Amino acid sequence: MSKKLKFSLNGQEFQLPLNSYTEQTWGSSVEKYIHMSAKNCASIIKQFVKKNYPELKVWAGSDVYSGGSSVRVSVCNPDGSEVDYDVFKSISQWKHILQGGNFNGMEDIYEYREDKLCTDNGMELKYFPSYIFIDNKPKWGSVEYWVNQYNEYKSNINNPDYSKQREIMNEKYNGSFLEMNKTYMTKKEYERCSLVLS
Repeated sequence: MSKKLKFSLNGQEFQLPLNSYTEQTWGSSVEKYIHMSAKNCASIIKQFVKKNYPELKVWAGSDVYSGGSSVRVSVCNPDGSEVDYDVFKSISQWKHILQGGNFNGMEDIYEYREDKLCTDNGMELKYFPSYIFIDNKPKWGSVEYWVNQYNEYKSNINNPDYSKQREIMNEKYNGSFLEMNKTYMTKKEYERCSLVLS
């Protein structure tokens, strides 16, 4: 027996943990829906990227805090560079599909969505995260992040704005970009980056 809840949304197949399906009894009626927690929404977006753009790198995480929750997704090319505009636009649509509402800065209030979102076969989805952030860049600290930083540095090596960085790197770190940035990495990140940037 499958331990996953399978459903289709906007023509795409997704899977969530079985406990995402909820039944609530109100008097004599039973309400059935899929609970779209921040963790579930992060999973949906990650599944979408992996299925439609398998060549891309994607990270998705969620946070729950007093008064709400949020999702943060990062996508990039394998070398850490930004993905194509049209591809990123396709991924970004999920913010508008799954976010629970929007902050109204004019009135300083959060306005909850009033529409209903259902799976392709009519099952309602409820209780979305307050915010979804989708970034066209690698996750900070990932190998892709450091490769992208290194490539940016190399492409600007003759730029006067990088002269101080070049000077420090040459004098203190024997010209090694990796050693100069080692202090910002965990041991595991450093080991992984050293295989690529050595």
